Amino acid sequence: MSYLLPMDLHSHSENSMDANHPVQEMCEAAIKKGIAIYAITDHYEVGGFEGEDFDFDGYLEKSVKEIQAAKDKYKDQLRLLTGIELGQPLEDIARAEKILASHPFDFVLGSMHNAPGRRDIYFYDPADKDYDLDKELEFYFVHLLDVIRWGLFDSASHLTYPFRYIMERQKKPYPFRRWDDHLDTIVRTIAEKGLAMELNTSGITKNPSHTLPEARWIHRFKELGGEKLTLGADAHVPQKVGSGILQGLEIALAAGFRYLCYFEKRQPQYVKIQS
Repeated sequence: MSYLLPMDLHSHSENSMDANHPVQEMCEAAIKKGIAIYAITDHYEVGGFEGEDFDFDGYLEKSVKEIQAAKDKYKDQLRLLTGIELGQPLEDIARAEKILASHPFDFVLGSMHNAPGRRDIYFYDPADKDYDLDKELEFYFVHLLDVIRWGLFDSASHLTYPFRYIMERQKKPYPFRRWDDHLDTIVRTIAEKGLAMELNTSGITKNPSHTLPEARWIHRFKELGGEKLTLGADAHVPQKVGSGILQGLEIALAAGFRYLCYFEKRQPQYVKIQS
């Protein structure tokens, strides 16, 4: 079977609190898009999710079971990875480590959607005059660095996650470079620890178009000795599976990467980028 796209290592099924499509549908979308290596990385928010009574443990069990079944069903069409997006692991380290030890994961994304005791930046509303955006971003990036230093995951996901919602909701330009010192330290730490970094392509089809993090940080990661780069579309619906991956490949090549990284049984594997 010929493939159009080497990988998409970030997606969510109905076993995530913010998605509604079965594992089978997501896998069939990946096959239709010609993706060679695909991971379903359902959410596990260690600190819970604001306003939601969501059984993360129950849905994680269901996710792993359904992915394992899909591996057998689609084995001749798709290299499917059992994944998880582990959010806010430092809110309960013992719980996070127990989760990682209790399931046969191939691939673990480490992410942060909110700093401890703060709201998920998904809920950011620029009309809220009491919301101190700079203060929230300071909390976010300081604690994200702590997550990176903990480092019991495979790839650091969407480092500039807050920027997604600022771009969507701000009516005036925001000075994102204000946070360059924080991001440089974060990217340097990822490289020094030998972790993978995700190039998240979820924002490429948006206006303004962007990746998380933006292309200059992929260049910086390479410059600092980073070797493991993963690509993921962060799809929550089948139509978005593989979205932006071709543009992500171009960014990776321009930054000097000749191989992309994926993980099987938590061990890094590499696939050559076909230019």
